Amino acid sequence: MRTALALCVLLLNVSVIQAKVTTAQGVRAARQLLRLEPAEPQFCGTPLAVAAAEARQDADPLARGLLASALERPDLDHQVVSPAGHFRLHYDMTGRDAVDTTDNDGNGIPDYVDLAAVVADSAWQLQIDVLGYHVPPVDGGIGGGNEVDVYLVDLGQGGNYGITYPISNGGSGPAYFKVDNDFSNTIFGGSFICPGYSGTRGTDALRVTLAHEIFHVIQFGYYQGSDGSWWQEASATWMEDVAYPQLDDYLQYVCSFLLNPSRALDSGIPSADFHSYGAAVFGHFLDQRYGRDVIRWIWEEHQRRQSARLDNFDSALRNYNGNVLGVEDVSDAGIEGAYCDLGVWSWFVGDRFREGFFEDGASYASEFTPAFPVAAKVALSDSGRLDHMSRAYIRLEPQLLPGGATIDTELARGRWRRQLLLISADSLKVRDVGTSGSISIWGWDAWDEVVLVLSNVDVVGIGYEYEVIVTYDPELNDGPAPNVLALESGVPNPFRPGQHDGTYISFELDQASTQTRLTLFAADGALVRRFDLGERSARRHSVRWDGTNEDGVLVAAGIYYTVLQADGVEARKRLAVIR
Repeated sequence: MRTALALCVLLLNVSVIQAKVTTAQGVRAARQLLRLEPAEPQFCGTPLAVAAAEARQDADPLARGLLASALERPDLDHQVVSPAGHFRLHYDMTGRDAVDTTDNDGNGIPDYVDLAAVVADSAWQLQIDVLGYHVPPVDGGIGGGNEVDVYLVDLGQGGNYGITYPISNGGSGPAYFKVDNDFSNTIFGGSFICPGYSGTRGTDALRVTLAHEIFHVIQFGYYQGSDGSWWQEASATWMEDVAYPQLDDYLQYVCSFLLNPSRALDSGIPSADFHSYGAAVFGHFLDQRYGRDVIRWIWEEHQRRQSARLDNFDSALRNYNGNVLGVEDVSDAGIEGAYCDLGVWSWFVGDRFREGFFEDGASYASEFTPAFPVAAKVALSDSGRLDHMSRAYIRLEPQLLPGGATIDTELARGRWRRQLLLISADSLKVRDVGTSGSISIWGWDAWDEVVLVLSNVDVVGIGYEYEVIVTYDPELNDGPAPNVLALESGVPNPFRPGQHDGTYISFELDQASTQTRLTLFAADGALVRRFDLGERSARRHSVRWDGTNEDGVLVAAGIYYTVLQADGVEARKRLAVIR
């Protein structure tokens, strides 16, 4: 998580130290580095250790020596191997780094160390045995054996939970880490980032930190480059909640991500702000939208390519979409489709929470978005800029005004996606409205609010300009019939019966139908559920499916097919069910 100010100072001033190591600034940085002066609380993290390891390669001998000192392992008096044999824990019983020496079980090992060993083994079992991550590479016995070395030291004075250090240069390799020796400092559990969520202290902080840092060790076995620092922190913070969902420690960071939608997904400097930690939200989205394995597949892509480019996410998600969820429209696959879905999910948080999106969404911070002003027959506009993989929300509030509105967008360059949310107390429709052309909303007083989610889905670049023009027209009361018969996937998709109250399968009829039927089939063609809908007019319709078959029994997880039949015309879609 967060490391010492000394390392921050050194990295920020390494050129100064190289050129003027005898200056006061250089000497001060060196003294802090060697822990001869106390550091102030700050936000540096594991990425700085990675950056220091990389900088050491090209530094001059003097700076290289200082960096080597910063990365040097602590020299502690005692060590013990964890019960399962995966970790070697190093600790002191006297001095600055001493752990609480209480030993209630009389085994000669402080209880705090015993707990840390058991928790570490539990994290190993979860992340490697259950979730399928690779066993991390060994360090050749540097710390006394081939176990992963854990150092229990006083990090609280610098505002540090833990820090993981790469041992070797290069794209991947072994690592060791430090965690605090008691988590009793007031810096722990005193977060000011997101009001109402202060984070953990004591042994709860020990648990989430071990889950976090052990995942860093595993990550470095795949890829340890500093270009992936945001994802290292985002996915490690996500892993904390996978291991200890009851603690919800990650909630202390969420607002730093959700309240800054115009910042790029992969932006943030983990040594300077909490955006990367808050991006754990993206990990939760991937987990809940696609399944937990996709996080591991992304790390496998990083390993194959020895980089952390967003293209790697695209490859992992396209493979998942194509082979598991069976998304038919290629635009729904990959990082573009995922980021657009994230934009929709991120709207329904806080007091806008709805089932079918983030499981913890009611506890997330929601951004206040004022209603876009409207005037009859007058085109009003607003403009802005977005970085790559960022979004803006344009909210309209009909307030029972008759008619409707037309939305036009001018998108200067780059790749964009537009989605329209039609929201009322008991209904929700999500429409992909393409990348160009006017969006007409007829009879908009049927909705409490209308939200345009405007996403830039480029993987690089900043300052992409956009303009939104809204024209309110009191005469847009009755919309034209759809141009074609169309069937949409369910919302939500994937659908979790028992957790979601249902998935809503919408379709549009371009002409009235006297015999309308919606049928669900299993992947093997077996009939699951049939809805005989009789006569239907030429407009949009929706059917709720609660996940049960014709006998009222919840179906198993898998891919299902929805088939719409309307007077002999047929349309098909796929729907994923997760249990």
